[in-house]
Amino acid sequence: MIAQSPCNPAARPVLWHPLVLLIAGLVTWPSEWEGLRTVLDSARSPEHSSIDHEPHALGYYIELIEGSSGYHAARPEGWVDFRKADVIRYLDNDFLLFELKPNLCRTVFDGLPFRTNSFGMHGDPASLEKPSGTFRIAVLGASMDMGWGVRYEETYTHRLQEWLDSRADTDGRKARRYEVLNFAVAAYSPLQRLETLRRKVMDFQPDLVVYSATTLDIRLMEIHLCDMLRLHVDLKYDFVREAVGRTGIGPADLRVDRSGELIDKQALKDKLRSCYWGLYDRTLGEIAAECRAAGVPLAMVIIPRAGSKDAPTRRAEPVARLRALAAHHAIRTFDLSDTFDHDNPATLEVAAGDDHPNATGHGRLFEAIARSLAADPTLAPLVLSAGPSSRREGLGPREPVGPPDSPVVGTNRPSPDLGDSG
Repeated sequence: MIAQSPCNPAARPVLWHPLVLLIAGLVTWPSEWEGLRTVLDSARSPEHSSIDHEPHALGYYIELIEGSSGYHAARPEGWVDFRKADVIRYLDNDFLLFELKPNLCRTVFDGLPFRTNSFGMHGDPASLEKPSGTFRIAVLGASMDMGWGVRYEETYTHRLQEWLDSRADTDGRKARRYEVLNFAVAAYSPLQRLETLRRKVMDFQPDLVVYSATTLDIRLMEIHLCDMLRLHVDLKYDFVREAVGRTGIGPADLRVDRSGELIDKQALKDKLRSCYWGLYDRTLGEIAAECRAAGVPLAMVIIPRAGSKDAPTRRAEPVARLRALAAHHAIRTFDLSDTFDHDNPATLEVAAGDDHPNATGHGRLFEAIARSLAADPTLAPLVLSAGPSSRREGLGPREPVGPPDSPVVGTNRPSPDLGDSG
């Protein structure tokens, strides 16, 4: 197992740690252990290196769910934060903490209509019962996947649905209908995505689950854990309770002021810090096990931000960790983190200072996902197998991908020409 060391940094043996890393660098590893080696390699730098190098981003994501001011001064007039837009409802003593309100139809968020269906998804109306002849893809994610600052019709999830449907339509007859159900909610941590899978997704009988990961997932986990501890919410999962229990957090760390805010939040975060990647490993393991038990294929996509914070050198470490953890649980992974590398970030952000992808950025993400699906030897027959939908029109020439037994496929190329489908 990855990251099985105790969460309390003080409990780690100090003297032999450099020796182990030195040996790890000299030993020839079997190819199937490369994911584990990546995790050990990343341990050469301090555990908190991928958490502390973006203090601005941390404040940005706290604002996203808490409504703090001062981080979006450059955004257009009239744009409001997530809380003030009144698109979420808070849940008392609940592991999820909050969710999107259902049946939003007249709400405006960031200057655009923000609509949800009766199940609180930022997307088309849906039914719990799967219609006959329908292939369902369920997407788990956070704000980039939910569609922050764009209409739901512009999200990569909706474009993927339209593209799949168009491929299945021949002479007005559909061999198969597609639904891409968007369960993503802004600021949802990996743990909240796991809970969403168990509580909501499986009831819709998906044929494929897509888990979206980003380089900010560790930050979202930090926010989620701190809020649950501050509010004394039941941590629910044994592996979460055990990890938090090993940190030595006590009542003094959870003291709050008259407004209910933590008095020394930094001290709490410092104690939790060493647990995050281990918790992420266990979370992905639980998601993989849940899908495996239900007989539902699982794929992970690594989604980039539309700005310099996800430039190649800055994203290298967290992306390597995400890929390693996915490989540890044999999760088919599409690394799309380079999707925006060939574009000017200013043309892809929803607004200055807000690096969520705009409609153009979502178009790039759709193109990358569509090409990856069509080229993948495992998922292409599953997703695109029904009659005419097995054709590859609109995707252009097939481009080289990893070998069939490779769990990770990257893009590393300019955005493809998908004709009218983008």
